Amino acid sequence: MPTALELIGDALSELGVLAAGETVSASDGQLGLRKLNALIDQWKTKRLMIYTVTQTTKTLSSGTQAYTVGSGGDVNIDRPLFLDRVTYKDTSLSTPSEIPLELLEAQGWQNIVIKSQAAVFPSKVYYNPTFPLGTLSFWPVQSSATVQANIYHPAAVGELAATSTSVSVPPGYRRMIVKNLAVDLAPSFGRQAPAELVRAAAGSMDSVQARNFPVLELHHEFQGGHGNYDIDTDE
Repeated sequence: MPTALELIGDALSELGVLAAGETVSASDGQLGLRKLNALIDQWKTKRLMIYTVTQTTKTLSSGTQAYTVGSGGDVNIDRPLFLDRVTYKDTSLSTPSEIPLELLEAQGWQNIVIKSQAAVFPSKVYYNPTFPLGTLSFWPVQSSATVQANIYHPAAVGELAATSTSVSVPPGYRRMIVKNLAVDLAPSFGRQAPAELVRAAAGSMDSVQARNFPVLELHHEFQGGHGNYDIDTDE
């Protein structure tokens, strides 16, 4: 498992700033760390750069519609920019089913005229990625006190605290980090990233994004129901 400093050193080697056997200076290491964390921060905005989805549960309070999401919020997680899906369970049942909620966009939430409408259980949810805490709103407002929401949110690579921090990432990410960090560092060292390095950086990112692309199950309607689609027979 490499450290942040080792990844920075590899990136500088790609640029020819470091020769074989040379070590990264303290000042260059801190510059590289800032650039690396800036890359990681940018990748958090891209769904296809995020390799895993985490489930977080939250017991909803009767009559409460909105919950803050983020560090120190009602849902105490790293504030996500977007959610994959939200479901709920009625925990009063011995074997509760997980019921999906319709995940609304901003327009869908705005179209709800009576937002305070109440019901036993919610059917829709809207996530507004406000800052520093996001806002998760359920509709109708549940009257049940036994509703447990299951929030599925992409979990991005975290920023690195120091150059000595170990970096644990899935296959493909290490090369992507090194190549793209080298491209980002080039102007700071008076270099122009070679065209082959720029292509390699883009290609490594494409590979990661292709692996993170969600696999969708296709359905089609027939005889009033739904069935699996066979790509070979077009049926």
